[in-house]
Amino acid sequence: MANDRWLAFLDFCRGGLLSLVLLVALEMPALALQESTAEPSVPSESEIKDKIAALDQKIMLHVIELARFNLHYHGGVNQKNFSQEWLYPMQREAGTALNFTNTVIDIGERARGFSNLARISESAQRSAVTCALTGQAITGTSSAVELLQNLRQTVIANRRGYSPSRSVAEVQAIDHTIADLLDKRKQLMAKVPFGDEDRLYSLQGRLLEHLRNQLIFEFKNWSVSSRSQEWSENTFYALDSAQGYLQMSASCLVLKGFRVSGTGGNAAILNLVANGIVVFNPLFKHEAGRLIAARQRKHLDKIFPLGRPQNIDSVLAEYDYTPEAKTAGGVEAVGEEKELAFLIRESAALDGPLDREVETVLRLRRIADQQAISGPLIGLSGVTRSLMNTIAYYQISRRLSESARHSKLVANRLNLAGRIVQSTGQTYSLYDTASTEVRHYRFKRALQKAGNLPKQRLQRRLDALDKSEKRIKASQLEGW
Repeated sequence: MANDRWLAFLDFCRGGLLSLVLLVALEMPALALQESTAEPSVPSESEIKDKIAALDQKIMLHVIELARFNLHYHGGVNQKNFSQEWLYPMQREAGTALNFTNTVIDIGERARGFSNLARISESAQRSAVTCALTGQAITGTSSAVELLQNLRQTVIANRRGYSPSRSVAEVQAIDHTIADLLDKRKQLMAKVPFGDEDRLYSLQGRLLEHLRNQLIFEFKNWSVSSRSQEWSENTFYALDSAQGYLQMSASCLVLKGFRVSGTGGNAAILNLVANGIVVFNPLFKHEAGRLIAARQRKHLDKIFPLGRPQNIDSVLAEYDYTPEAKTAGGVEAVGEEKELAFLIRESAALDGPLDREVETVLRLRRIADQQAISGPLIGLSGVTRSLMNTIAYYQISRRLSESARHSKLVANRLNLAGRIVQSTGQTYSLYDTASTEVRHYRFKRALQKAGNLPKQRLQRRLDALDKSEKRIKASQLEGW
């Protein structure tokens, strides 16, 4: 009985499976015919336009991201505090004034002993050297502190992601994202003809690419200038600190020479080396900045191989497009023309800052060239005095005791001549530092009143970027 039931169940399954196979066999030709006759779906022109508009909005958001990074980078790597802007010049002025006091006292004493060395006051000379030692300590320490502050600022900027390697990597990542989106946009435009609107959409893509190029060029300029400024300043501070401490060591030897003979020669040579550093420091500073700028420019040109982009008028001229013609007769721009007008405004807003940056770089170069001339001239007066002092000391040491008295008189006159020359350089240095700071203060005050201080301009651009970002995000829901 059980076997009969089992056989009946197998017959039922076999019959059902056979029916299913027959059904599939009958339906397959119909399905194949339907698939062969179906046409591939082609997106409509309106769908392509919607996709392009969405891509344009994504590209603009990444462009704003790049612009915002540029501004934060520029503000992060070029920060100067109150000490660097005002205390350091005041400290240098104080150091120079104390050295000048030493020079004036020494000139007076040596002039008194021009014919009779007995009239020179040793206590007055000792006090004068103490003044010089104090001034040299202030000069050396102030430059050392500035160097440490610059190094500290570099460490802080690196932690914020503004180091040379990390900043380039960040910009490169954003640039690649924008480039990929621009390629997708070109592929979409190639799918369907736009007719009369083709030039309009092509110009929109060209403006998006132009905005990207403007910001890349801006980053390259700021990266080069920040690296050049960093190395230029640090070179100056390191050498200036070294010469200050060398002169301080020489003054210590001079003070020791009032008690122990034989230290004057070493003091004279140390002063000669220190004043030589003063002569060549501006030249080394300028050359260090120039070499680092050239190296950084070459490095960035390999990563971002583009020069200065055209201004917006030249780009529009390529497409024979005039915004005024589109809005003539009071007709308001709509749709794609609204987007185009927005892109034109954004691009034109970048032309001004780029031109100002070029002007600022040229002005800084002119100032650096002036310092490279005045600095060595000031230092040469100190070298002259050191040479006179060295010659005076060693011509005395070679004399016999019989003629030592006359040679000391000659040495005093040589030192007097050297001091007079040195006083001219110190006088000019006191005037130059003070006048430079006054001009700097007036210039910054005028910029502040006009709202054109660097931090004010940066803040305005950040505010404008925030507004543009809000508008673009809102347009994702409402359209341009």
